[in-house]
Amino acid sequence: MGDNSVFITGAATGIGLGIARKLDQLGWRVFAGVNRTAPTELLHGASDRLTVIRVNIADDEQVKQAAATVRQALGANGLKLLINNAAVSGVAPGPVETVNIADFKAEMDVNFWGPVRVTQAFLPLLRQYGRGARIIMVTSASIYFTIPAGGSYAIEKHALTALTEHLRMEVAPFGIEVTALEPGGVRTPMTGFRPEQETHFWNSIPQPLRQQYQEAFEYPGKGLSEGFEFESIETYADKVYKQIISAKRLRPRYTLGIGVGMLPWMHRVLSKRALERIFRRLLRVKAPA
Repeated sequence: MGDNSVFITGAATGIGLGIARKLDQLGWRVFAGVNRTAPTELLHGASDRLTVIRVNIADDEQVKQAAATVRQALGANGLKLLINNAAVSGVAPGPVETVNIADFKAEMDVNFWGPVRVTQAFLPLLRQYGRGARIIMVTSASIYFTIPAGGSYAIEKHALTALTEHLRMEVAPFGIEVTALEPGGVRTPMTGFRPEQETHFWNSIPQPLRQQYQEAFEYPGKGLSEGFEFESIETYADKVYKQIISAKRLRPRYTLGIGVGMLPWMHRVLSKRALERIFRRLLRVKAPA
């Protein structure tokens, strides 16, 4: 069993940035995976223990090389914690009827197949660490929503949730724990409402269907942004550390964020029809004829 070490994908911005900073400040050996965004903010004030690794998790060879780099740095100690955090959104907007299949595949290649690649590449290092090694899959509280005309991201995170549940049982005999982190209400570049996102969303639907969908739906990002409070990545990273990383034993999942803790409970006690009515009001969907 080695020292505290972590490899985290998507560490240049958002939740990944917050957690990487937090663990670096606490003395962890942090290997921070970044891709398109320069790690300028990440490196500001970072210790010399933090190592930036450029990796596109949609690229098999880059993922394998990232694992080799971490293996060389850690030697026989192994890796204590893997956080599959990197994700993209807005790549495949629009309803099922018109969503671009190639874009949908590209988005899923990052949001689902990316964590599969990373997990396969890093599991030998986690097994090398021994009992106490952990994997955190960052899914999304969006899995508890039905988001008509904008469901690609939630669908991909549903798939990642299923992967997490299977993986949790598969690696338990090796002393490796797995959990899902379902974030909600965090201020990141992926969250919030921006006019250009709405424009891209509606332009993805060809006419005359666009007009029909505009009459039935509002841009989903509006209702979601206005329906929840958002907290800073620093505050959120502190919660993740205290409630998950420091936990003696990992629960199967953690729904963590302002106002989202009630979502799993709602799915346990309410009917599907009742949930649909709630989501229609939240997302301002026209009632069926």
